[in-house]
Amino acid sequence: MIVGYAVFIATLAATACFVALFGRDNDHRMSGYRVLKLVWMTVTGSVGVVTLALKLSEWGVLPGL
Repeated sequence: MIVGYAVFIATLAATACFVALFGRDNDHRMSGYRVLKLVWMTVTGSVGVVTLALKLSEWGVLPGL
């Protein structure tokens, strides 16, 4: 299941990157950049939160995880 999610996110990011670089006009390039920024912030934000929660659990700050 996680592999399917990772492939979906990678495909979405690659498509947005392609549109941001090679869009036919400025509006398409800006839209691709916005989607790429949204995907990047979503992925790095969620990974950062999960990593922080796991580290806090290892240190004993968040018991029960």
